[in-house]
Amino acid sequence: MKRFSSRGIAFTMLTLFSLGASTLLTGCFEKEDSESCSPKGGTCDTAATVVDLSTTTGCGLALRLADSTYVVPTGSTWTNFNAKAGDKLLVGYTTKKHRGTQNSCAAGPLVELGCISADTTSTPAN
Repeated sequence: MKRFSSRGIAFTMLTLFSLGASTLLTGCFEKEDSESCSPKGGTCDTAATVVDLSTTTGCGLALRLADSTYVVPTGSTWTNFNAKAGDKLLVGYTTKKHRGTQNSCAAGPLVELGCISADTTSTPAN
């Protein structure tokens, strides 16, 4: 039996890596919804206030936007952020499609936050 040389092993590993990378990269183009592969919600340009809807709708914390509509934030960006009612934030988000995700909150649509930052430009109400 012929033994593999270090060049043979390197070539085999490079081939496997290339095939794996091409499979991952083309996976986005094969999906029906091409928007799911492009990053969205990365710009924190939407002003929002954290509100607690536990007593009225049972939704827990939600975001009230400037136009008085509500959105229900989801995703790791939201869960890793320590929000409390009354916080003024700037957020970037993408509305979630209803693919396997049920929205049990009637206050507004589910959104996945791409970014969150404290809104330092808003002045506190007296």
